[in-house]
Amino acid sequence: MTHSRLPRPELPEVVALIRERRSEWQDLGVERVRVFGSVARQEAGAESDVDVLLDLEAGAGLLTLARARDFFEHLLGYRTDAVTEAALKPPLSREVLLDAVDALDPKLHPPRRGHKRWKWRVYELLSDIDALREYTAAHTFESFSADSLTRDAVLLRLLRIGEATKYLPQRLQDTHPEIPWATLRDVRNLVAHDYFGLDISLVWVSVTREMQSLRPLFQALAQEPEDGSSAGAAQHHKPS
Repeated sequence: MTHSRLPRPELPEVVALIRERRSEWQDLGVERVRVFGSVARQEAGAESDVDVLLDLEAGAGLLTLARARDFFEHLLGYRTDAVTEAALKPPLSREVLLDAVDALDPKLHPPRRGHKRWKWRVYELLSDIDALREYTAAHTFESFSADSLTRDAVLLRLLRIGEATKYLPQRLQDTHPEIPWATLRDVRNLVAHDYFGLDISLVWVSVTREMQSLRPLFQALAQEPEDGSSAGAAQHHKPS
């Protein structure tokens, strides 16, 4: 559990805290820290996460990244997401690098005003749904049940789909109740926790039918403007 030292994550204070503990994060294998996202744009609210872009020393692995993320989260007192530049997906990379502020740069650049981009996550959802179709196209239920590698790949995509829905704006989810946002997150939790096991027949139906039936809904969402103010969304709530 973190204990915030700041009423909300403000860029000057976040950067000051990171600089203050430089020797400690360097000891963890972090060579450079850049802040991006809403904090870098100075648009963060009390519930905002802190996003950090990390350069790690040669030979670092996922454990190093996880330890670094945990360090910054406890230091700053806010939920923190940590990523390396090499991990950034193409639709997001340009936006992240435009926002990024080097914590050791003595001059903080004026904030780049804008709104939080969400559409790249919809494209990722579409990609995950397409991957489910691709992974299972050559399979029958019987061959899928016997193929542990394909089953694992499918379960990973289901995790990604449910996780991605958590980061789409709530106003967008409210405007599109035809998409079962909460249910997708519940599926993610079923896969992630797997307390008693998963019924493979249910997984098969989900990936070959249920998720595919949602694809047109996400495709329509991808065609909306970034502010979500599409004519289709307005029509959705129009009384009959």
